[in-house]
Amino acid sequence: MHYNFLLFSTILLSGCQSAHLLENATNSNHQSNNSSVIDLTPETINQPSHIDHQRHSGTYIAAERPQQRLQQPIPDVSEKIEPDLWDILGRSFSLPVPDNKRIRHSRHWFVNNPYHIRTVTRRAEPFLYLMYDKVQQRDMPIEVALLPFIESAFDQFAYSPRAAAGLWQITAPTGKAFGLEYWKGYDGRRDVLASTDAALDLLEYLHERFNGNWLHAIAAYNTGGARVRNAIKKNQSEGKSTDFWALELPKETRLYVPKLLAMADIIKHHNKYNLDFATIKPAPVLSKVIVNTRVQLEVIASHANISSKALYALNPGYTAGYTLEKRDNLILLPKDKIEAFYKNEGSHGYIKYKFTIHNIQPGESLSELAQINNTTVSHIKQVNKLSDSIIIAGQQLLIPLFYPE
Repeated sequence: MHYNFLLFSTILLSGCQSAHLLENATNSNHQSNNSSVIDLTPETINQPSHIDHQRHSGTYIAAERPQQRLQQPIPDVSEKIEPDLWDILGRSFSLPVPDNKRIRHSRHWFVNNPYHIRTVTRRAEPFLYLMYDKVQQRDMPIEVALLPFIESAFDQFAYSPRAAAGLWQITAPTGKAFGLEYWKGYDGRRDVLASTDAALDLLEYLHERFNGNWLHAIAAYNTGGARVRNAIKKNQSEGKSTDFWALELPKETRLYVPKLLAMADIIKHHNKYNLDFATIKPAPVLSKVIVNTRVQLEVIASHANISSKALYALNPGYTAGYTLEKRDNLILLPKDKIEAFYKNEGSHGYIKYKFTIHNIQPGESLSELAQINNTTVSHIKQVNKLSDSIIIAGQQLLIPLFYPE
């Protein structure tokens, strides 16, 4: 990644603001190979649950009121047959977790705050697979996908006193430097897709600037590159180790990296901690659609047969409750609502259609093609003016795609 000096200065000075989760809590108690793709396939995530949380002086923590304590039996994880996303995450982690006081402290806090784990893992349901998939595609440490756990407690509406916003708690200058846009009625920092891409771009940039040291990069994400670089230089001048654990950094940052590693360690060994992790399937379950005109989210929600609140929870970047005129707006919808959405003729006036050219192979059927491409047989027949579902090997078809990669 190549950025100019001004860009680096911006990042060094601004950084991203973390949620101070632990510190403050302690203080206060296929597409086929025969296809010529014109547009790409979707990626998907789960539909969110709405769980109340308290906000404490700019921190984001799932705090439980004593009178609301839920005495629910912990599910017997030994009865699980198919692995969920937590199992896959745990097998994918690669960053070393040392046995030191800061790690033990963070692990102890998480284990002793089961309500927080229960609540935040449920908040993560709509977003975690998306983040895992994007991190994996970039060949980054899978632990990076857990940063919103520390930054915002997976609250997509989180906003800190330091003016950091969204799941990744990105400040406006940093977001702008990494491609986020801000328009009347739209904040890129709160857009789940856009902010995730920006955050991962920033982390890749910091990883490069810190010579491939992921702990330095993650620390710099929290406190800014300047502080981390100055701490490294100071230790170098004094002949000390420049390992993250030896650096003199703000208390928040000294706890920030241990929080992430401790959470990764708990997830890796979650079966032994008797914690109520929300079950998250390791599969995409939400799709993206392109809306290229101004439409109220309430209208889109009605065409998808979901509540406007549920749609807004998936698309919090659209702060005014509508998409933008003369722009390609990427809107997340639950995958199980996509067919209903496209069957509703009301949606046809504002969605942007895309197609791929497919060469029919022996044995293929329209139903198979529809399933692979997340569309319907009726749409394929309509686009290709087919009177029935008979197709012949060697024939070319236009396959409608209604959302991008």
